[in-house]
Amino acid sequence: MIRLLESKDMINAASICAMAYPGMNITEEAPQMKFIERLTFEQETENDLRYYGLFSDTNNELIGLYRLHDFRCNVNGEMIRIFGIGMVAVHFFHKKERIAYRLLQHFHSLAEKENVALVSLYPFNPSFYHKMGYGYGPTRYQYRLKPTSFPDKGKKERVVLLNPNHVEEITVLYNDFTSRHHGMIERTWNERNLIKKKASYYAGVYEDDILIGAIAYRLEPVKDSHFLHHDLIVYEWVWSKPSAFIDICSWLYSQQDQVDRIVIRTHDESLMYQLNDPRNDTNRLIPSVYHEVAQVGSGLMYKIISVEKFIETTNFQSLDRPEQGTSITLYVNDTFLPKQDGTYKITYNGVNWEAVKVQISKEEANVSLTISDLSSWWMGCVSLEQFINYGKVQVNECHATDLDRWFKPKSKPICLTSF
Repeated sequence: MIRLLESKDMINAASICAMAYPGMNITEEAPQMKFIERLTFEQETENDLRYYGLFSDTNNELIGLYRLHDFRCNVNGEMIRIFGIGMVAVHFFHKKERIAYRLLQHFHSLAEKENVALVSLYPFNPSFYHKMGYGYGPTRYQYRLKPTSFPDKGKKERVVLLNPNHVEEITVLYNDFTSRHHGMIERTWNERNLIKKKASYYAGVYEDDILIGAIAYRLEPVKDSHFLHHDLIVYEWVWSKPSAFIDICSWLYSQQDQVDRIVIRTHDESLMYQLNDPRNDTNRLIPSVYHEVAQVGSGLMYKIISVEKFIETTNFQSLDRPEQGTSITLYVNDTFLPKQDGTYKITYNGVNWEAVKVQISKEEANVSLTISDLSSWWMGCVSLEQFINYGKVQVNECHATDLDRWFKPKSKPICLTSF
């Protein structure tokens, strides 16, 4: 049985999490009690979080759990509801019993019941979730930059220290940034709490008494160095006007007396082109002469769990349209959600895109691909042309360039939300 967790379940939930995630350091009594209080508070407070637990059929023991996140996300300019799953934890003595599989099934079933077409997660193992139909999301770059790498063309004196009382202004700015960037998730309940608790410093830029730029950061001591030697870790950087970005760049440039490296994690490949020197601190060369500038990682993954609902919800807003009524047939392979497996006829009627399932074989369809690859394509992480070039997808009687213009967002998704 899987149900919402109650306050009486939180002691066992914390124990499972302690074993599943030893890096959380909650095995001892004091931190574990604090974690139990947190779980109880989050479950009982009206917010965008829900905790579900899987209980044994034999003795009603809690043997697995997950946290559901109810988000609003910018998908190609359209703000839609999506679900995220996090804190998937399985009892240490019930491994290899397909518990994670059952938790994922329950998560997908809830999304379907609530008309949510897109779900997402951060994987402990990308290949594990790829087999369940999750497509690889955007790559993230971690830069370790000297402060002097930033352009010093702005007015650093415009950058001021913010505090928890500015939470509403920061949220307004953040949500404005979200509305203009595909993939971004609106400010969450937990993120607002972190601002109130001063989990990091915030600095910002005002213009006409309106916050137009903000950066969240922490100072961390450089390992094996003296107490005045720090790195500056950037957690969030948003702006509504380019001048705010330039001003914050100048402020970062001015930190060179105390800060050794500024660490920035971003999906934006173009950041490198805004810098005086993008090199990191490894001093490594990639043959023949390519200086290492960043670490690159794969993390956030997406899955479309209803092709029809995704098309109805997003209508591929802001993308090119066919010049006339057009239909294509799309075969989707989904072994984790068998009822989604099959062929769809996708039609543009001059105003909207519509989809209906049809009895056409994989061989007869215009395009054939897995749900994981479809999710990556329709979220703008990779183009259909790129799949074809690598021999992964075949297209019959239509052109990949047209399909990319109609279905692939023009920019890759950006996401600053951790869950």
